[in-house]
Amino acid sequence: MEITWPERRQDVLNALDVLAAEVHRAESDRNQTTPTLTDAVHWLIDDTFWDVRDPAEDIGALLLDEHEANAIRSVVASVEVIARRQGTTASDALWFDDPEWPLVTSRAARAASELRGFAR
Repeated sequence: MEITWPERRQDVLNALDVLAAEVHRAESDRNQTTPTLTDAVHWLIDDTFWDVRDPAEDIGALLLDEHEANAIRSVVASVEVIARRQGTTASDALWFDDPEWPLVTSRAARAASELRGFAR
């Protein structure tokens, strides 16, 4: 299957890589080349609307199949838990210290692996 928007799929992969990273860069450490948590949330949720619509709707456009949609759903759900608990304007450090953060990291790593497993 061809992906309609491969560049947007790459943004999703970049977001997953940021979320899966063992060491995270806070927004205050931002530079021109290193994406931050804000970038990752923007690429994964703001650009896709996966917080209000099912990732399966993007099969063929950004995702290859239901396996990828399921992996993305799990990451988005964990990010949303933190967003509700910490607030969208909370510091990156508060997000990284949230008890749900390790789940975000592991789910993002799994999702990135899932998306790369089908890369052509």
